[in-house]
Amino acid sequence: MSAKSLRPLIFVFAVLSAIVVYSSWRASQAQSEAEQSFRPDVRRALRAERKHSSATTAQRKGGYTPTRIEVAREPRPDRTLNNNGATRERAPARPRTTAKSRDENSSASLALPRIRTGTSLARVLHTSQLSIASSSGTNEQYADQNRNFVADERTTFDQRGGSFDIAVSASGARYEVFSATDDRGTSTTSDDRRIGVLVTAFDTNADFMRDSSNTFDLERDFRLPSAAAAVAGTSRQGREFVIVSSSGYYNSSNPNDPNNEPSAGVVLLVRDQFTGGFDVSRSRPLVAVGDNQLNNANALALLPSGDLLIADFDSYELRIVRDTNADNIPDTLDAVPYYSYRYSTDAPLDIAANSRGVVFSHSYGDDAVLLALYDENADGRADREEVAAEGLSLDNNLFLHGLTVDREGMVYVIEDASGAADLASSGGNLGTPRIDAFPDPALNGFLRDGSTYAEADYPAAQALSGLAFGADASLGTVNPLASTNSASLRGAATRDGLATITGTNLTRGATGGSTSEAAARGLRVTVEGRSATVLSFSDSQINFHVPDTVSVGLRSIVVSVGGDATAAADAPIAEANPGLFTVNQTGAGEAVALIASGNRFTASPFPQTIDGQPSVVSLFGTGWRNSPPVTVRIGNQIATVQYAGATNDLPGLDQINVTLPSNTSGTLPVVVTTANGVTSRADVSLAIR
Repeated sequence: MSAKSLRPLIFVFAVLSAIVVYSSWRASQAQSEAEQSFRPDVRRALRAERKHSSATTAQRKGGYTPTRIEVAREPRPDRTLNNNGATRERAPARPRTTAKSRDENSSASLALPRIRTGTSLARVLHTSQLSIASSSGTNEQYADQNRNFVADERTTFDQRGGSFDIAVSASGARYEVFSATDDRGTSTTSDDRRIGVLVTAFDTNADFMRDSSNTFDLERDFRLPSAAAAVAGTSRQGREFVIVSSSGYYNSSNPNDPNNEPSAGVVLLVRDQFTGGFDVSRSRPLVAVGDNQLNNANALALLPSGDLLIADFDSYELRIVRDTNADNIPDTLDAVPYYSYRYSTDAPLDIAANSRGVVFSHSYGDDAVLLALYDENADGRADREEVAAEGLSLDNNLFLHGLTVDREGMVYVIEDASGAADLASSGGNLGTPRIDAFPDPALNGFLRDGSTYAEADYPAAQALSGLAFGADASLGTVNPLASTNSASLRGAATRDGLATITGTNLTRGATGGSTSEAAARGLRVTVEGRSATVLSFSDSQINFHVPDTVSVGLRSIVVSVGGDATAAADAPIAEANPGLFTVNQTGAGEAVALIASGNRFTASPFPQTIDGQPSVVSLFGTGWRNSPPVTVRIGNQIATVQYAGATNDLPGLDQINVTLPSNTSGTLPVVVTTANGVTSRADVSLAIR
């Protein structure tokens, strides 16, 4: 082939290369020439109010039809019932308010010190403060260093207008999303474009302030007319990505409402590790705008499985985008919803998920509930819900809201997000925008009483929106644990007794046999927030003393190393559960015992008499001191108890001194019974000669 005949091909390749370069530029650079002019369109957001309808869809022409079609949904009962029809034993958590003396236009959080250098982003809560009267706004960061569920440090990340939602990646990049209007540089409004905006913002010197950024027009590149929610993640290959959704707002009572949008879209943007922008070959729509696969996408959450949850308010459903190729990036919208809500007040306004896969969601109202959803049969869909908190005050806005969970299970929710813009004339209450925090120490959705974490600086003029924590690759997941009686290794630990925790990666490899060694390695065990004395420890087992001040019932047990939780669970604490220590340390077999007659303290086998008198034997264990009197049966006979209670040698260690019954010999079972009728294991024995 001649050089002349190659020219057309060379030209074609040149054009194709130019297209690829241009496309890559749009996806990886795409920085706005007028970044400062793109500000959150708060007025537009405030008009995106939703009302519960008797119908399950907003009647968009050709719109998505929910899986469960109901003309009317029943109202939620006052209390959630369990499977046998009984009310739950635990009371749902409620926000705890504290009396404050403050002006309605100011907040104590204004005076907080800056977030200290070196604070992990896993402990920094990001949110946005938006003016309800102008285009001003900020993205804020809060930290709770003393762990009292109230912010005590704060740094403003940027003051360039705020955002509707924010996601923080493992690299520390902040992804700020909002809806805006592109005026195209003209004074007329007829050529204005409604756009979704994504700002990637960076803190390069770790001072918690924005140093550089890129701005992306999502309407131009992905047809997103708004940007309502964002989540960030990392693939199994280490690629960072962000997922952004448009709201899909539609006013069913006014099809000509200028704020109406096509059905919601969801886009995946994968970071380009070389340019700092996005990789055009991997970035794509997960759900196309206007294709009627969704109605709304007002909130997003990533599950530990790599699947993506989408809150579809108008459909009363949580939709799910599956990670079908196990690369930890969601890729395919499932036609079947993750969960369909049953009650008319439970349309999902916001959602979040913790590291154990418990999903939280809420709707709106002056007395709204926060729900915890569970996938109990591990089929990839939620099949049970429980009320996790009630009495919340949540505004009915598809854009302005916030819900997130930190690594250690604390649930954060924005209440009264739109503040004074939530007008009484439209059913609002003009409440103070604030962030409430609810502890979930066992990461199982059983929340404790909440407290106000932070408030808007100027409640009469600001709204709050979006909540997110960063990730920390140095911190592993919070593992489950089990707790039991240290002696019997069965049943519940007891108040003021000895307990044993079992699990994996409990201590990050540290081992020790004393309280001082535990303190030196930063190992701490708490029971319902109270510090417990650690007696010995390894990566798979911790022995500790349950504080006497812990009340009986289901209580949180949390193991932490250097202030970072490594394992947690709710476990029962009993008043009494007698257990005898055994020689082989399995809870069964020969009991740990000594002859106490004449202070001889000899080991087994024990003589039936000493100096012509029945021998007295000391048994050691835990779990009976709180329920006297105690009875002891050796073989088929009741032994005389001379003492039953605590020892002075070790916290939680109990002792029983018993007189051996007459005519006893051989290896005989020994059983301890407390006054409330709880018995020790029947496979523990004494050897008598």
